[in-house]
Amino acid sequence: MSVPVPYVAALSSDLPPLETDLCVEVPRNGVPRIAYVKPRPGDRDAHGNLWGRHDRVMGGRVLFGEMDAERQRECMEGLLCQICGQPAEREDGTLFFEWQRPDAPPMQLNRIRTDMPPLCPTCAPLSLRYCPHLRDNQSALLLRVRKSIPCGVGGTIYQVSPDMNHWIPVFPDAYSSYNKPHHPGMLAVRMFRKLRGVTVVDPDSLAAELAEAP
Repeated sequence: MSVPVPYVAALSSDLPPLETDLCVEVPRNGVPRIAYVKPRPGDRDAHGNLWGRHDRVMGGRVLFGEMDAERQRECMEGLLCQICGQPAEREDGTLFFEWQRPDAPPMQLNRIRTDMPPLCPTCAPLSLRYCPHLRDNQSALLLRVRKSIPCGVGGTIYQVSPDMNHWIPVFPDAYSSYNKPHHPGMLAVRMFRKLRGVTVVDPDSLAAELAEAP
């Protein structure tokens, strides 16, 4: 059986936006915000955050350890499986992976905030079998989540230059909550959900359930 290529995985050939692709936009509220010189539909989400985008170039290799920003957003907004891109939500909940690091305090299951898209029941066992990050990491937990709530975005925060002509990256790994006004200099590359009603799932029992399914 061939190794599945995750739908959410990035490609080495995709080109991220250049700083010259960005400009300063002054909306009606008078607060300068980051924008694209050539805007496209869907650049901003419902909260006003500007999203990173890529120019697609054929021939790249799959980067299994990195996520494509556009497909990560698509999977998190629509609760699509990060492996096959199909709906992951089921009547009994939605499956997510999370990591319990050995040196970290015990995980509080109902206080998890994640940027990892969900998985459908069929792809979860495949991920454990083929993904080296999951297969070799004993701290990976498979969770069944009753409810997941969009809560914010992560990405790079830019600061406008003194001459108001360009943006300067100042914080490469920032988080911006939907509960607060969005940061005008945020270029988002991943969406977060907070997980509620969480239980740990035994991957072997999940595989057995699939094997017994008609």
